[in-house]
Amino acid sequence: MEHETFWTLATDLAHWEFELFLIILFDVVIGILLWPRLKKIFKHHESDDDKILILERRIDDIYKNLK
Repeated sequence: MEHETFWTLATDLAHWEFELFLIILFDVVIGILLWPRLKKIFKHHESDDDKILILERRIDDIYKNLK
């Protein structure tokens, strides 16, 4: 039985083809499927940040009016 070494893997065409297949599968296909959902999550959090800023300004205004 032949042992795999770095050199045998680096020079094996089938190994590189499989590596490229995995890169395409995980980085491209799954990225395309997940990216719209991730964008929606990030956008949702940005809208929460805007709401928090508005509430903080209202609190400041109320605090200033109490003085």
